[in-house]
Amino acid sequence: MSKLIDDAIARLRAQGLRITDQRRSILRVLTEAKSPMSAEETHVALKKEACDLVTAYRCLEQFEKAEVVELGVRENGTKVYCLAHGQGHHHHLTCRSCGRAERVDLCMGKELEEVATNFGFVEVSHVMEVFGLCPDCK
Repeated sequence: MSKLIDDAIARLRAQGLRITDQRRSILRVLTEAKSPMSAEETHVALKKEACDLVTAYRCLEQFEKAEVVELGVRENGTKVYCLAHGQGHHHHLTCRSCGRAERVDLCMGKELEEVATNFGFVEVSHVMEVFGLCPDCK
């Protein structure tokens, strides 16, 4: 098992979550993914016997709460997930044509949260993704 999966399992256990075969399978799929995946894509990538689609959704939501995955959003509004690598919050630059995603270790979250606070908002979070055409698709 990879260190990423071991770290994710440790975080899940710290949150009091059991480590099931389904959760291990989903973690494996996310570890092997080349770009963030939707719950449906994650489910398709699992072995047939791993779990049903509803379980995949529930596991990904639990992973997000436990900060094992990071949430992203595609341009069409579809939620996508990538395994948190313990290297801090990040975003993606995603190709509209082929779906290629590049990790971007830049975030203006603090500035955005300050603006939200100035408007009186509390418990602020954000999801920000950037879309364009990659060099191969332009």
